[in-house]
Amino acid sequence: MASEAPDPKTFESWEEAFQFPIPAVRGMERQLRRDIDSNREKLRTLVGASYRDLLGTAESIIEMNEEMHTVEAYIGEIGQRCNTRLLERKSSNLRSWAQEIEAPNSARYAFASQLSVLRSCPDVISRLLRSGGSVLLAAKVLVISRLLHTKLSQRPNPPPYLDALRTRLASLRRRLLNRIDRRFKSLELSIEAVVEAMCAFSLATSSSPKDVLRHYHHVRLEAMSENMEKGASGHENMFSALRIYVKTLKDTQAIVPGQLAHALEKLKSTSLFKSQDVYPLIALNLDVHERWIGDDIKTFTPYIRHDDLSRAESERSLRQWAERGFTSFLDGLRNRIHGVQDPMELLHLRKEILELWLSNHQHSLGIDSAETLDGLREVFSSQSIRIIQARASTLAGVGTTVQGMLQNWQPGMSDLAPSLWDSSMTSMEMSHGGQAFRESLTTRLIGMNEPLSTVSREYTLFLKGIEAVQEMIRKMRELRWVDDVNEVDDEDDLLEDRQLLLSKDDPGLLQERLSDALREAYASLQQNLSRSLPYEEDVSRGQKGSFLIRTWREVRQRFPESYQNDSLGRSSIPALQSIVVKKAMGMTLEKCAKRIAKSSTTTLLERPLWEGDPELPVLPSAWTCRFLLDLTSSMTSCGSDIWTTQATEILKRELIRDIAPLLERHQQAVASVMNGYADGNAADTETKASDDGDTANGEKDEEEEMDQQVSNGIAELQTKGALVNGHATPQPRESEDVRIQRLFDILYLINATAGKEMNSEDNELVRVRDSLSEDLALDGKSVERMKKDAGEYWKRTSLLFALLA
Repeated sequence: MASEAPDPKTFESWEEAFQFPIPAVRGMERQLRRDIDSNREKLRTLVGASYRDLLGTAESIIEMNEEMHTVEAYIGEIGQRCNTRLLERKSSNLRSWAQEIEAPNSARYAFASQLSVLRSCPDVISRLLRSGGSVLLAAKVLVISRLLHTKLSQRPNPPPYLDALRTRLASLRRRLLNRIDRRFKSLELSIEAVVEAMCAFSLATSSSPKDVLRHYHHVRLEAMSENMEKGASGHENMFSALRIYVKTLKDTQAIVPGQLAHALEKLKSTSLFKSQDVYPLIALNLDVHERWIGDDIKTFTPYIRHDDLSRAESERSLRQWAERGFTSFLDGLRNRIHGVQDPMELLHLRKEILELWLSNHQHSLGIDSAETLDGLREVFSSQSIRIIQARASTLAGVGTTVQGMLQNWQPGMSDLAPSLWDSSMTSMEMSHGGQAFRESLTTRLIGMNEPLSTVSREYTLFLKGIEAVQEMIRKMRELRWVDDVNEVDDEDDLLEDRQLLLSKDDPGLLQERLSDALREAYASLQQNLSRSLPYEEDVSRGQKGSFLIRTWREVRQRFPESYQNDSLGRSSIPALQSIVVKKAMGMTLEKCAKRIAKSSTTTLLERPLWEGDPELPVLPSAWTCRFLLDLTSSMTSCGSDIWTTQATEILKRELIRDIAPLLERHQQAVASVMNGYADGNAADTETKASDDGDTANGEKDEEEEMDQQVSNGIAELQTKGALVNGHATPQPRESEDVRIQRLFDILYLINATAGKEMNSEDNELVRVRDSLSEDLALDGKSVERMKKDAGEYWKRTSLLFALLA
């Protein structure tokens, strides 16, 4: 393989190239030729670029030469025209022409120019006001127009057109002042724009800085009042009023007296006619009419005192306005939120107002921040208390509703409760986990009929209102207040005090007022419901008592979070339960008395079921079970939800008190029958004949006896004789068995009426049991066996009498 050709650029002389083989020499030749061609192209490119630059330079030199010749020609002509004698001659000719030609027409030209400018001024002012232009420029044009109008009016025989112009200028002046007032009322106006509006007002009314400041504060106070008196939709107007108040404080401290005095002084530094914004107005053509306007107008500068308001006076004026403005704001805020009844809406308004004030209160020069904050707190606290009292007072509606239901009570309708076995209940769908079924089952179990539902809805509305107030108080406690970031670090204690005032003291006050209002409302409700007890002669007394018990249950089961009182209604509920108990026991006791009277005149059917040695009863009489079943059924008809432990205890006490005398009288009657048995056998024939004569009416007498109370029935049994329709009077042994069975019945009833809060000493049935045991002369074992059997039988049968058990 041939070696690579050497680089000929490294050779020191041409002889070295021929020391290599011919192919290598030829390769070096080709390389050198390529390098020569490449360098030639580069050189051609370089030369072409330089040539173009040279051509451009040459053209520039030629143009400069031509321009120099032109300048020299112009300078030569100027030099020729700057001949002093020639200028003097032209000036003299101009004066001569003016005296001979213009002098006779100068008055006419001046009148025409002044009237032309005056006619254009209203259009300029109107256009500026319509387009929202500079009010200061409009005021300047207005001043010029007034000067022109005054000057033209002083001419002999002024044209009538000036009167129309004067009316139009007066209207434009009012529009200008209204526009200035609207700018004063604006929240979006910058300080520079406020200063410009103040200067415009001062120029248009020739007012001093003190007057301007007074008017500015007056307009700002009007703006606050207008915002606070606007429609009741939303509360943004209240925020706007407070923003106006805060911005007035800021702007006044920034503008007065420094910036305002400087702006007024600058306004007096040059004539209005020559001011930079008036002279270029195309519509006025002042450059054309300038020579005919007159020096008194062209050189007019407004005379305005710019230094009559010191800083001390401005601070005193601002302090007075701030006090008056804040009082006005508080009055407007108080009137505005008087109609706010939504606690959360009031809370939001309170938060926004206080945040806005706390972030800007440092600008309230000369006003105590604590007093202003206390004023705002008092306004919101007062309205919150009014809301609390209003919502607590709605509880009276529950009492009114209950009284209305009782007054318009319709037996069979008002006390109608839906049945658990109603077809709508049994056919109800079980979708969504049977929620609807469970709710319907619950309402039917607690006797939720239409009257009670109405009361429940009324009470639910009251609770929702109180819950909203409680939520407002809770959120007030959770709010954290951040003051202005520009506050210095040594005011941390002040910030903490504000936090305590706004998030602890105020909610604490409202919570206390809420508790007091609820306490008064529930006390009033208790009085109203206590006065609603049904009268003794009311046929629906029992149903109304049940309705009132259910009403108390609705109230007591759902107390607000801020009011918990377990003793509420406890003094009224037992009386209502006693009413229901009497209603449940009424017919049952009447039937029981008849059955007891009947059982005293019939054969003891339970005797074959006696067991043991000696034989003793092991189950109660039929009338006992029938009585308890009737009593349970009567209790169920009053509503199973009525029979709480307390109500059942009352029923048991009432039952013992009423049935014990019946059994005691029965015991005495049977004993009397046994004692009079011998006397009945020894009666003479005349008595027997008399008894036989009364046999025909005996059946009717016995039937009437079963309809009377036990006491009357037993007494009559003793006097009616030995035979009734051919039946024998009970024998002593049989009467003894009746008494033993009655003892078992009493023992059974003692178990059935046993209560948790009932002492055996207070149980009249125990006294009747002890008395009967002594009369029977049974041994202790027999009595104890009967007690045990009665207790066991009650355990086996108590579920038959679920409500009683």
